[in-house]
Amino acid sequence: MLNRIFKTILLGVFALAITTSFISCKKENATIAVIIVKDTNGNLVSGTQVELYPNQNINPVSGELPNSDLNKINTTDANGRTQFNYDLESILNIKATITIGNDNYEGVNIIRLLRGKTTTKVVEISAI
Repeated sequence: MLNRIFKTILLGVFALAITTSFISCKKENATIAVIIVKDTNGNLVSGTQVELYPNQNINPVSGELPNSDLNKINTTDANGRTQFNYDLESILNIKATITIGNDNYEGVNIIRLLRGKTTTKVVEISAI
């Protein structure tokens, strides 16, 4: 009788340990910002420099500048697309710039990143 109870408890503890290890090993999804750059005609633009950055306002309570680790720069690929990975959610400004010949093009937008989600934003560039 005691042996049967011991086996049942041992089996229950083993099942609990296995279940806990599988549940606790689940990796959280990445927080990703995907930026697609298009011109005013809707054509994808490759080679555009895209910068993501927070507002540059000084915190009125602490007097600190925003975290500079949030500033990231990347270049669009042949499909006019670039991707940024972040650890946490945040609201960031987007600035896309490119020089074609003697003309400078620029576009701006804002993106809100949600933790564990992929957020896509289209930026339209035009001559400045």
